[in-house]
Amino acid sequence: MPRPPRPRGLPARLLSRLNRQFFAAVTLACLLTALGICVWWVTVADEANGHFEPATSGLALVAAVTGVYAERRAAARERRTQALHALADELVKNTELLGTGFAPLDPQAPRARVHPRLVQSATDAALVSGVFSEPGHEELVTLLHRWRDGVHDFNQRLDLVEVRTYISEVPITDLLDIDESMQRPGGRLDGLRQLRAGLEELLRERYAEQPGVAARLDRLG
Repeated sequence: MPRPPRPRGLPARLLSRLNRQFFAAVTLACLLTALGICVWWVTVADEANGHFEPATSGLALVAAVTGVYAERRAAARERRTQALHALADELVKNTELLGTGFAPLDPQAPRARVHPRLVQSATDAALVSGVFSEPGHEELVTLLHRWRDGVHDFNQRLDLVEVRTYISEVPITDLLDIDESMQRPGGRLDGLRQLRAGLEELLRERYAEQPGVAARLDRLG
């Protein structure tokens, strides 16, 4: 069942697109305005206009405080965008592996083989870095944990299967049984494909507005 789109107002969309350069420009403008008022007050103002002094100090303080806060938020937003780019690229790679790297064995000529490993470095980096720790990303974090655990477990099972099939001579029936267990509906491979589809759906619905994310996901077809 598709998830209902999350409502986002115009102010939220505009704020999400503000970058570090914007906040740096606002901070600089406040400081220059404060400096201009200060210069004007020193050169032409008399005592009756002394109220400009607190205005100057206020603008400088606002610029300093909001500049630091806004810069950190903008930097966090950029790191989050980079993490989304890496996750989308990793999703494309794993989609290719799940589609072509695990074709069923030929029943007429089964043989032991080395399977490709699913990649999870971008998932690990996103979870460890905490770029999605702010409120509003709980669903993505939960799904990334499930995906990472599933990929890790699946890759380990592939290691065990390959050790068994290459170290000792395995009967053809055992090779077919191992492959059937992997390929069957509801099995490990099917579960990973469902998790992959859920991750793609979530990225498209919730994060496609982030710059560069939709273009990367479009490579999935």
